[in-house]
Amino acid sequence: MGSEEGVFKWTDANTADLIVWRVRNNSLFTGRRNAAITAFELYVKEKQLEGKVTPAWVRKKWENLKQKYKDLKSLSMVGGDTAIATWKWYAIMDGALSGEISLNHFIKPDQVSSFAQDAPPIKQRKEEDWLIILREMERRQEERERQAAEREDERDRRAAAREEERDRRAAEREVERDRRAAEREEMREGQALEREERREREMFAREDRWEKEMLAREERHEREWREREERREREADARDERLFKVLETFVANK
Repeated sequence: MGSEEGVFKWTDANTADLIVWRVRNNSLFTGRRNAAITAFELYVKEKQLEGKVTPAWVRKKWENLKQKYKDLKSLSMVGGDTAIATWKWYAIMDGALSGEISLNHFIKPDQVSSFAQDAPPIKQRKEEDWLIILREMERRQEERERQAAEREDERDRRAAAREEERDRRAAEREVERDRRAAEREEMREGQALEREERREREMFAREDRWEKEMLAREERHEREWREREERREREADARDERLFKVLETFVANK
């Protein structure tokens, strides 16, 4: 885009002035066919930019600003705050497109009528608007940084709380595992002791039965032995008595 004085250089001041003008003249952009290009023709005329830029170029410039804002807005939803912080126009575009920044942000209510009747020269208005925009951008950037810091602190607090809760639950699970292991060990020891006691009782019972059986056998043998001895003694006495009778009979016969 050329002019008699050379190539026109679009500056940050021009961008700021375009955003301010677009907010002030939002009513011109009705969505009807050619409404936007007609409005930007008015912009070029008001800003005395004929021969320097075309309405179509200004429209493209505005569309590029909107598209980059939308892209960064989408990134912000997935954690792209770093990219937002590096783009100088994000805060003011956010306010302009969201409706948070309107004409009243740039002109005080008691200046509206005088602005229309006794407006300052265009260059002076551009400088004043630029300073206002810078202050608004700085304020919004500080607010975003504060909110981002608060969100980060909240995330850290919640992460610490979650970590503390995980540690607490892990400790509780460990205590429960130890308790159950102790119970199982105690149960095993109890069962082993019970088995040992049962084995001892069974062993003692076997030994007692064996001793009783042995004693019963000994008593039976001793009784049988006494009976045999008594029988032999009786038989011996009977023989002696028969022999004595035979002797008596022999003596008597003599």
